[in-house]
Amino acid sequence: RGALLQGSQLYAVIDVVPVRRWKEFMRMLELREAEIELVELEVAHIRDQQYEMLKRWCQQTSATLDHVFAALERMELAGCAEALRQSLPAGP
Repeated sequence: RGALLQGSQLYAVIDVVPVRRWKEFMRMLELREAEIELVELEVAHIRDQQYEMLKRWCQQTSATLDHVFAALERMELAGCAEALRQSLPAGP
């Protein structure tokens, strides 16, 4: 869980976070508001926006699943965190 996020994991995260709470989620992960707005302007489809925001967050920080789980817990989305845990392949 301390490992950096990789491609397929990004989609697993996108799948469990409710769309209506996505921007709040990205703010919890401390992606800058300007980046969020820029992605919204540049990318048409919501799922592509979500992927791009996560990708940019990953490029700016040492993005780990621990950060994702912590953000979900702070947002009181423990059910989403649990769904994500179950959707990810177990580590070594």
